[in-house]
Amino acid sequence: MKKQIVLIVDNDRLFRTQLIDELKRISYPAVFWEAANGTEGLRSINALQPDIVFLDVELPSLGAFEVLDKMEHSPAIVLMSDSANYAAKAFEYDAVDYLVKPLTHKRLQAALQRAANPTKMLMGLPSAEQTYPKRILVEKGKRLTSIPVSAITHLKADRDYTWIHTLQQESFLSSYGIGEFTEKLDPHQFLRVHRSYIVNIDHIQELYRDINKVFLTLPNRIELSVSRNYMPYIKAYIF
Repeated sequence: MKKQIVLIVDNDRLFRTQLIDELKRISYPAVFWEAANGTEGLRSINALQPDIVFLDVELPSLGAFEVLDKMEHSPAIVLMSDSANYAAKAFEYDAVDYLVKPLTHKRLQAALQRAANPTKMLMGLPSAEQTYPKRILVEKGKRLTSIPVSAITHLKADRDYTWIHTLQQESFLSSYGIGEFTEKLDPHQFLRVHRSYIVNIDHIQELYRDINKVFLTLPNRIELSVSRNYMPYIKAYIF
C-alpha cells in the first residue's frame, strides 16, 4: 500500500505525538505532518495536499470549520473534539468521521477505514420503495412557484441555506441545507460533486483537469470544481 500523507492539526503537542504513536502501532503506512493551530493547518492542507487530516474542532487562530471553508484541497477529514457537541455539524461538512477524545484504538481504526472508503459514507443508496418529486415549490418573492426538477442544473450551499439554479438562469434560495437535498432528490439524477455542490447529471457538459483540480461544466457557462472525495461517483459515468 502506498504511504499516505497524514496531517494532524491540534494545539496539544503531547496529543499529536500520542496520536502519531498510536497510528504507527496500527501499522498504518503514512508520512506524518503536524500543525498547532488553524492557520498552520490551512497552510499545510493546501501545500502538502494530504490524504487524511485529523482536525481538532476548537483550534486557536482559525476554527476547524473556518479551515474547511477556506481550504483548496479536499482530503478525507476526521474531526476531533472533547465532546460530541459538533458531531452534527461535522457531517454537514462531509467529515468521514467524528472522534471524541480520548481516542480509542478501535475508533481510530474505524476512522482510517472510513477515510480509505469515503464514498461509502457520503451518500446512501435509495430504497426500492422510495420516490422522488418531479416538481418542487420554491420561493419567488412572496409566492411559491412550481419548477420541474429536470430544469435544475445545480445546487450550491450557502451556509445553512442552499441556492437552486435552473436552466433558465433563475436562482431560488431554500432554507434547507445542501445535505438535506441528498435525501430529497433522486441520487440517480443528482450527484454530489463537492461539499458545496450537487449537480444534475443530465446537464453535465464536460469534465476537465486543470493542474491538480478537476472541473465540470454546466449550461450557462457554469464551471464547478469536483472534490477528490467525490471523484468515484464521477468515474462511474466515464466509459
